[in-house]
Amino acid sequence: MDTTPPSELTAQHIVEELLRIFDECFLGADKAGAFLEPGPNGLLGLLEQLSAEQASQPAAGASVAAHARHVAFSLNAFHEWIQGKRDITYDWKRSWQQHIVDDDQWRQLQKEIRGHHDALKTAITTNAPVDAKSAWGAVGVLTHTAYHLGAIQVKFDELRAFQGPATP
Repeated sequence: MDTTPPSELTAQHIVEELLRIFDECFLGADKAGAFLEPGPNGLLGLLEQLSAEQASQPAAGASVAAHARHVAFSLNAFHEWIQGKRDITYDWKRSWQQHIVDDDQWRQLQKEIRGHHDALKTAITTNAPVDAKSAWGAVGVLTHTAYHLGAIQVKFDELRAFQGPATP
């Protein structure tokens, strides 16, 4: 009989697993995902498949561009929170104002979201294991982004059904 005591689950272990799901949300799942099928079907992969024109079209409510702008805004707000900057007031309504993007704006918005993903991973790794409010923010950013990934997927499917795939 093995008498080795089980290893302890630490805050660091939990954060590492949370970051795996965080990456899945943005980059897609590897062999087995927590909530996505394997493949590049995370937020960034989904956005890359749409042209600026498609992203600007209303679909099941607001455009994909509006959701992407809101996600970028929220990623910045969560990043600040996770880093301990918790006295900032944000204009959340303003984060929904941009519904139409041109090609340059669309590329820049995707680049901005990717940059926030990378910065958040560092902030979560550093702060979440040692600060409960930062850990709360890490779970919050994952949950919020996953929600918008689902909403964008619905819009993506609707756009593809009506318009067909983007042309390079």
